[in-house]
Amino acid sequence: MQQQMSVVWAPRSGRPALGSQPGRAVTGVSLLVVLLIAAALGGLLSLVIFTSLRPGPSSQPAAAAGPSRMADLQSSFVSVADKVRPAVVNINTEQEIRRQFYTFDPDSFWFDPGSSPFRPYTRVQTVTNLGSGFIISSDGFILTNAHVVGGADRISVTLSDDTSYPAQVVGADVKNDLAMVKISPDRDLPTVPLGDADQVKVGSWAIAIGSPFGFTETVTVGVISAKGRVVRQEGGRRVMRDLLQTDAAINFGNSGGPLVNIAGEVIGINQAIFSPGGTGNIGIGFAIPVTGETKQAVQEAVDTARGRA
Repeated sequence: MQQQMSVVWAPRSGRPALGSQPGRAVTGVSLLVVLLIAAALGGLLSLVIFTSLRPGPSSQPAAAAGPSRMADLQSSFVSVADKVRPAVVNINTEQEIRRQFYTFDPDSFWFDPGSSPFRPYTRVQTVTNLGSGFIISSDGFILTNAHVVGGADRISVTLSDDTSYPAQVVGADVKNDLAMVKISPDRDLPTVPLGDADQVKVGSWAIAIGSPFGFTETVTVGVISAKGRVVRQEGGRRVMRDLLQTDAAINFGNSGGPLVNIAGEVIGINQAIFSPGGTGNIGIGFAIPVTGETKQAVQEAVDTARGRA
C-alpha cells in the first residue's frame, strides 16, 4: 500500500520519483495534503473576510437614500409653495382719524371779552395698515385677521398677479380675531383648502406664507412648536387661547396669512409673534387654529354674505 500510494503522486511518466522510498513517500504525501488543506482554509478565510468587508447590497441603497429623501422633501415644499401662493393676498387698509385741536385767536377775545380766545379745528390723519389674507372661494371671499381690517375706511386687496380690488368686510369675529372680506373679481380665483388643526401634532411641518413688511408671497418653513398656547395681547386686555405656536418666521405684515401643513392645507391663521421690545421675529409665532368649528363658522359667514348679495 505504501508503495502504491507513493506512485499516485508520482510524475506523469508512471515511474516512481527518483530516490523515493516508502517511509519518505508517506511523509511527502502527508506534508502535501497538509499544505493543500492549509491553502484551502486560507482561501476560504480570505473569502469570508472579503465578503464581510465588502458593502452589502442592502447598505448601498441606504447610503443613496439620504439625498433622495432630501430631494423628495424639497419637492414637497416647492409643491406646497406653488399650490398656495397664488391664493395668498396682500391687504392694505386706510383709516382716517379725526382729532380736534384748539388754536389761540386773540382777535375773537378782543372783540368779545366774554368768549373764549381758543377756537377749535379738526385735523384728519390717515393711518395705513398692512396685512395678509387667503382666498377661500373662487368668487372672492378672503379670510384674514379682524385686527388687520378693523376700523378701516378703505380696504384694498392685491392678488398674486398684482391686480388690486377694493374690498369690504362682510363678517367679523372680533373675539377670535377673525374677519372675512369680499372682492368682486372678473374671473375665478385660485383658492386654498382648509385643514384640521386638531389632527396636527407637535413637530409637524408648518409653512407660513404672507407679506411681511410688504414683501409679498414670502414663504418660511418651520414646525409646530406647541399647541394650546394661551397668550395675553394688547397689554393684557385680550387673552387668546388654544393658539398654535410655530418657529416658521412670522413678521409684521404676516397677520391674516395662512399657516399650512405639508399637504398645503390651512391649519392656522397667522396672528401674532412674541417680540420683546418690538425686535421682530425670534422664532416664536402664533396662529389661530383652523378646526371643524372654525370651518363651520366660515361657511356660515360665506352663505350669509351670498344671501345678502
